[in-house]
Amino acid sequence: MKKILIAEDDTIMRSMMTDFLEHWDFEVTALEDGDLAWEHWNNYNFDILITDINMPRMNGIELLKRVREQNINFPVIVMTGVPLESAKNKAIEYGATELIYKPFKMLALLNSVNNILKG
Repeated sequence: MKKILIAEDDTIMRSMMTDFLEHWDFEVTALEDGDLAWEHWNNYNFDILITDINMPRMNGIELLKRVREQNINFPVIVMTGVPLESAKNKAIEYGATELIYKPFKMLALLNSVNNILKG
């Protein structure tokens, strides 16, 4: 069973993503900020990280940057609901595997996850 780490501060979005991905037989750990996600990423084995950009304590760009410093090839999907060019550019600069714009369809997220994990 593939393990997904989600960093998303919106409770409803985090719950929806968790329920949906668990339905497709993924093991999901979903946390409310980048700081907790970073701690879990370092202490447990995951196959992919899905992170929002705007979060308290540690944003998704900083989380992506730290993951890249440890593992340049680890798959990271970055989500954003804000049209900040600087944030999008940073996500690309730090090597996001994919950038997804909110709102998105859950099946599109599933397809991205499956394509990346097969890849």
